[in-house]
Amino acid sequence: MAISYLTVYLTEVYNMVLYLTYIIQKFQRKIDGYKFPVYSTTFCPRNETEWNERSSVLNCTDSNGYTCLPNENFTELLEFCYTEPLIWIQEGYCLYLIRRISKVHSYDCSHFIDGCHKSPYRSNEIFKYPACVTIGNGCFLAEPSCEKYDIKTLTK
Repeated sequence: MAISYLTVYLTEVYNMVLYLTYIIQKFQRKIDGYKFPVYSTTFCPRNETEWNERSSVLNCTDSNGYTCLPNENFTELLEFCYTEPLIWIQEGYCLYLIRRISKVHSYDCSHFIDGCHKSPYRSNEIFKYPACVTIGNGCFLAEPSCEKYDIKTLTK
């Protein structure tokens, strides 16, 4: 009797794993044109636990660390295993990924209304600085010049 319950339980676990794998693949869209696999995402990890989970899902290693950044047009968030273990981010800068050369570049955030970091940090701590991964309308939302739209009415 115990074996049949175990069999049912293991079957349910297996089916759940298959379902979750399907869901992850459905909502994770690979983007072409980069020298390494890059995926679009609706949000970057918000804490260390989420960061480690996404790193594991993408199979990042000690030699190619997980990163989540905007694209060069600031219209989409991207997650990928970069060519380096981590990136040292200078004070007053956010990062973004350029497709043509598959390289990370910096963007001066010193003029942000709020959220620009005042000391250097490592790329595996980006979740501590959400202003650097909060984008919309082709800009960082913390920029004074970034036009914000009312989502309900779609008006400025």
